[in-house]
Amino acid sequence: MSSTEIPDLSIALGSGAARGLAHIGILNTLDNAGIKISAISGCSIGAIIGGFYAAGKLAEAEAYYRGMGAGDVIRNFDPVFPSGGLINGKKMVRMFRDIVGEIRLGETKIPFYPVATELSTGEMEVLENCRLWEAIRASISIPGLFKPYRLKKKWYVDGGLTNPVPVDVLKKRHGNSRILAVNLNLPPSAYRRNWIKPLEPEENDRELLNRFPAMKTFLEKRGISLPKKEEKPGMLYTLNRTFHIFQYEIAWRSIELNQPDYVITPELPDLLFYDFHKADQAISEGKRVAEKFLSEWRN
Repeated sequence: MSSTEIPDLSIALGSGAARGLAHIGILNTLDNAGIKISAISGCSIGAIIGGFYAAGKLAEAEAYYRGMGAGDVIRNFDPVFPSGGLINGKKMVRMFRDIVGEIRLGETKIPFYPVATELSTGEMEVLENCRLWEAIRASISIPGLFKPYRLKKKWYVDGGLTNPVPVDVLKKRHGNSRILAVNLNLPPSAYRRNWIKPLEPEENDRELLNRFPAMKTFLEKRGISLPKKEEKPGMLYTLNRTFHIFQYEIAWRSIELNQPDYVITPELPDLLFYDFHKADQAISEGKRVAEKFLSEWRN
């Protein structure tokens, strides 16, 4: 497919933590097909990958994430005594600066519009007049997990709270181009039951049956087992599910309201929010859905 067959695209890259590494596969595939990307908006992981791409540093970012192991993920999350969040984010900022340097918004190769949520007003804000790495750090501040980021006397949290797929940002600024939205949010029922496990029978019940072998044999012959306790969600499971639920609802309502020309939805239901060491899987899925999109467009 030649670049003349497809008009320029503006792309809104959505939030979704580690699933957002699929953005790398999507952008690479579009580039290889000769598609000109005229502008990018993004929040959270969409701001990270979109910012790297806009700065011409996507290859460096891809190499970084593909080289991550599970231990690297843990080391990147620098815990702090709870003060607005569990993770400081300084180690991630160091990585951002190592890759993009001190380039400022407005100096990138293509226009880039990172989105964050201003904490005091609760309003979405398109960041500008700051260094690229500062904008990325502000946009990824998941409440309760990362400390809010202070920029120009304001405190910012994750842009996904208010605009997980910032299509409207591109419509206001690049309304003449075709807009492609990348939504990482599947229905909550699609995600695996992470962090929730059936609990074993009470230890006291087992001891009771061991004391009465005849009763134990009687129950076993009839296929009767001790009832297990009700499944109980843990803290991480609850946080993970809650984030999936509201992100899904906000993302799809935003897409329905703002009507992008095209929507791509990578399917990575088994990736947890911190699974950045599974970059190969996420990037491959991004490539798959982008190739499917191009094939459908061609037809």
